[in-house]
Formats: sequence, structure tokens, C-alpha cells
Amino acid sequence: MKLPHWLGETVEIGDVNLYYEVHGVGKPLVCLHNFTSNSRSRFAALLPQLAMHYTCYLVDLRGHGRSDNPGNIWTHEQFSRDIIGFMQAVDLRDAYVIAASSGAMTMLRVARYAPELVHAMVLDSGTYRVPQEARRHYKDPDTLSESLRHYYSHANEIYGPEYGRTLAEVFYSFRLPECDVNVPREALQEIKAPTLLVAGDRDIFFPADIHMEMKQAIPNAQLGIYPHTQHIVMQYHPEEVAKQALDFFSKV
Repeated sequence: MKLPHWLGETVEIGDVNLYYEVHGVGKPLVCLHNFTSNSRSRFAALLPQLAMHYTCYLVDLRGHGRSDNPGNIWTHEQFSRDIIGFMQAVDLRDAYVIAASSGAMTMLRVARYAPELVHAMVLDSGTYRVPQEARRHYKDPDTLSESLRHYYSHANEIYGPEYGRTLAEVFYSFRLPECDVNVPREALQEIKAPTLLVAGDRDIFFPADIHMEMKQAIPNAQLGIYPHTQHIVMQYHPEEVAKQALDFFSKV
């Protein structure tokens, strides 16, 4: 499926059609967005720098942007299987990756399950656990502000505004202990790819101590903490994150 105003195309991976666009030249760089976003809007401010050095694959996770989700499956486990399938389908091996929040959590699995696909990765505001004190920041769909309702209503271009309610309910469920955002810390030790963790010191969802734990657990990890910055650093400092990612990739 490709509409006239869409620059990219979709690829069928199992039960889902994932939309992606390709920009730039160079080695492959997979770009994954956060929950309720898409990779075009999330990486728009970074793309001018990234695309000068890499062929950027901007992928919409299932149920987001221009990707569908007929099975209504919302686990990060499934997200990771989708991305592995995507990379194999478009013949990406040993690729670089930059990912935000849910995209970053997805890549923690991809790097474990299919290490041959990932050369190095930059993970912005990801986590391996949701701390109990952060659960109060996940909003009940019935209590969302008008601005958040508007935001959710634009999260998927296939299913339309009413689909925003589904996304809001799924995001609210991420606060639960049984949510598969939470993985054993020991699992991070399986990651072989050089990893740069990027985080804001005012992230209300995943505080800095979580990123310190991740740095200690991932064998070849570095950590960059941005002062006075909230969740998803690239939203506030896109040019700085792009530059830091390029510097990191050039050294691995």
C-alpha cells in the first residue's frame, strides 16, 4: 500500500504491514520512534545531519503512523519481532540504530535476539523496568487533557482519530508490573552491540538511576545525561543528539 502523498512504502511482516521511508546515503541507520509518535515526525529535526552520513530507514512501529496492527498486539516483544523481520526483509545486516523510548526498549530485545543485525545503537530514554514511583505519571484515558487527546488522535494515519483511545489505553497499561517493558536486568548482559544510552536528568518516567543500572549491565555501554531535560532527549536537543550519535558511530 502506498498513497500518492506517501514517500515510502509498506512491507508485510507476519500479520502487520510496516511503513518505512529511506533518506540519505551511506551505511544503514534504522530510526525507531517512541510510543504514539512516528519516525518521520520524531526524526525530522535530526534527519538533516543523519542523512548526510547514513542511509536512514525511518520505520513506523505497528499501530503507529502509517503502519497497521490488525492483530491488536502491543507488546514490546512483538515490536522486536517485527523489527527483526523488517531488517531481514529489506536485507539490513550490521546496521546502526537510533531509537527513542518504546523504540529503544524494542531494540534492547532486537540486539539480544539477533545480534548480527545491529552494529551499534543509540538509545534515547529507554528502560528495562518501570519504577513504581513513575506509575502515577501514566494517565487514565478518561482523565487526559484536551492536548493529550489531540496528540493521541493523530498517532495513526490509517485508523484515524478514534484509534487514539486504543493507544491511550495501551500506554496506560505500561505502568503495570506485568507489562513486558520490564525485563530481568541480567538480560541486558546479553547485548553485544556498542550502546550509547542518552537520558534526561528530569525524566519523570525513567530516572537517571535506571540508566546508570543499564550502563553497568550492558557490557559495552556509554551514558550521556542531559541536564534540565525531560523524557525523550531528542525532542529537546535534536541537533545535539544527532551530533552525539554521529560521533559515537564514527568510533565503533
